[in-house]
Amino acid sequence: MPRFEVTDCWFNEPPGEEVECGWLIVPEDHANPDGPTIKLAVARFKSDSANPAPEPIVYLEGGPGGSPLRSLVGQFGVLFGPLLKNNDLILFDQRGTGYSQPALDCPEYNQLVLDTLDQDLSIDESEELSNAAMLKCRDRLIKDGVNLAVYNSAQNAADIEALRQALNLTQINLYGISYGTRLALTMMRDFPQGIRSVVIDSVLPPQEDLYAATIVNGARALNALFDACAADTACAAAYPNLRQTFFDLKRRLDDAPVTFPVTVPDGGKQNMLLNGDSLVGLVFQGMYATSLLPSVPRLIVDIRDGNYALAAGLQSALLDQGKDLSNGMHYSVNCDEEVPFSDRAALTAAVTQNPDFRVLDGDGAYALCEAWDDQPAKPIENEPVTSDIPTLIFSGGFDPITPVAWGKAAAATLSHHFFFELPAAGHGASLSEECPRNMLIAFVKDPNVRPDDSCIASDLGNIAFATPLRAEDITLTDFEEPLLGLSGKVPAGWKSVAPGTYTPSGKQTDTIALLMQAGPIPAQSFLNLIKQQFEQAGVNVELRETDRRQANGLDWTLYATEASVLGIDIAVAEKDGQTYFVLMQSPLNDQAVLYDAVFLPAVEALRPTAK
Repeated sequence: MPRFEVTDCWFNEPPGEEVECGWLIVPEDHANPDGPTIKLAVARFKSDSANPAPEPIVYLEGGPGGSPLRSLVGQFGVLFGPLLKNNDLILFDQRGTGYSQPALDCPEYNQLVLDTLDQDLSIDESEELSNAAMLKCRDRLIKDGVNLAVYNSAQNAADIEALRQALNLTQINLYGISYGTRLALTMMRDFPQGIRSVVIDSVLPPQEDLYAATIVNGARALNALFDACAADTACAAAYPNLRQTFFDLKRRLDDAPVTFPVTVPDGGKQNMLLNGDSLVGLVFQGMYATSLLPSVPRLIVDIRDGNYALAAGLQSALLDQGKDLSNGMHYSVNCDEEVPFSDRAALTAAVTQNPDFRVLDGDGAYALCEAWDDQPAKPIENEPVTSDIPTLIFSGGFDPITPVAWGKAAAATLSHHFFFELPAAGHGASLSEECPRNMLIAFVKDPNVRPDDSCIASDLGNIAFATPLRAEDITLTDFEEPLLGLSGKVPAGWKSVAPGTYTPSGKQTDTIALLMQAGPIPAQSFLNLIKQQFEQAGVNVELRETDRRQANGLDWTLYATEASVLGIDIAVAEKDGQTYFVLMQSPLNDQAVLYDAVFLPAVEALRPTAK
C-alpha cells in the first residue's frame, strides 16, 4: 500500500503559509506493487479558511519534467496564494522530477547547452549533439537502476490516485497546465471516482500530434501577433511592418550572428550567439508568458537595432528555468506516448510550408526515441478522453504551443465543461493572471455553475502593446500613505495595489512597479531579505551600489540588479531607528527612462510623516 511519511520541507517555506511536507512512497511500477518503490516529494499548503472545503486542489505541473517545488514555490504568494481561499493546495514533484527520488535529471544535456551557447550550430548539428547528450543520460539512468518504461502519464496518474488514498481524501480537485492537462485527462480516464472537479489550462489532448504541429502552432501564433500589432494604432506606429522586420532580421542573423552576455544559472556571465534560428526560438519562448506578449514586438525591433537587454534577460530566464526540468522524465513520457503516434510526413509538410520555423520541428526526437525505450506504445494514449466530470477549460489566443483548437478538441468529449478562450493570453495564463484565476476559484467552489467571465473582455480582450516609454509622457503627483507614515511622488495614473506599491495597470503582475516602504529593520537586513526573496524564486542576484545622495534629511544609498527580463533599482536610507526604501521594477529596455523619470524623483521626494 502507498504511504505518506511526513518530513522537513526541501525549500524555504513561503512567509505566512502553513505547509506540511512529506514523501509519498509508491511502487515504481504500479502493475508490480511488490516491486521496487520510489519517493515523491509532496507539499500540502493549508487553506486560509477556518473551515476549508474537504477536497484540496492538486496542481499538476507541465513539461513533462517540470518541478513546482523547485521552480514555483519561491513565487508562491503571487502564483498560488489566492487558491488557498477555500481549499488546501497540494504541490508535488511528479515521479522522476525535482526533489522526488529518483529524479531523471540530465546534467549531461544541461552542460551541453552552456558549452554551445556561443557556437553557431546548424539545426542538424544541434540535434545530433543534443541526442548524444541525452543518450549518455539514458545510459547512466539505466545503469543506476531506473526503469524508464514506467515513467509515463499512466503511472503518473496512478501516483496521484495513491496520494489521494494515502492522505485519506474522498475526492480532489485537479488543476493542470500544459502537460499537466494531459496528466489530468489521464486521471479522468483511469481514476474518475476520486475527482470532484478539473481545471485544465493550455490543453494537450492525447489525440493531438504535438511534434508534427509545433511548427504550425508557432507560426500561427506569431503571425497572429504580427496581425494584432498591425491593427493596433500605437503598435503599428512604433513597429511598422513588423512581420517583414522579423523575417529580414532572421535572414540577417543567418548571415551574421551576434553575441551578447547572458546570466547563466550559477549567476555568472557567458556569451550567447544569436543566429536566425535561435531568434525564432527566442521569440517563440517569449510568447509563452502573457506578461511578455506586449513586449514581443519591441524585443524584435530592439534586436534589430542592436539593443540586446530584453533578449539577454529572456534568455537568462530560459536558462534558469531549464535547470529545473528533468529531461529524462521529459523524454520518457514523450517517447512513450507522443512520438510513437506522431505523423512524420505531416511534420515534413509543415517544415516545407514554414521553412523559417524549422528550428521548432523537434525532428531529432524521432531518432532519440528509437533508442530511448523499446516498450510498445499503447493505443489508448492516442485516444480522446471521454468524461462527465465538471471541467473548466482555458486556452490562450496567442499560445504558441497548445492552440485554442486543442482546448476545443478536449472539450468535445467532456460533457460537463465550461470552455473559455482568453484572447490576449499566452500559455498557462491562469497561473499569473487575476481574471482566469478568479474564475478558477469560483469554479472550484461550485463546479456546476458557469463562472462569471466578464473580466475576460476587459483584462484579456486585447494586447496592450508595449511601446518605448518617453520621459516627457510621465508626470508625477503627490501621494500620502498614513499607514506607513510616508509621503512623496508617484506617476499620475498609476494605481495602488497595496500600501506604498503602485503599478501602471493596478495589477500585482505588472512588469513595472514602484514600491515605497518604511520599517524598524536595519538596512542590510532589508537588502538581505530582497536577495533571499529572489533566491527563493530561483534567481541569483548581485546588488551593486550605484550612487549616494541626500534628500529631505535622509542619506540614501542606491543599488541596482537584474532579475530575468527586469531591472531592479533600490534606494535605502536609515534614520532614527527606521529604514526607508524605494524599489523600482521595470523591463530592462525601459529601465533607463524610468530611472530618471520615476525612481530618482520618488527617492528625492520621499518624506517621513506622522502615522
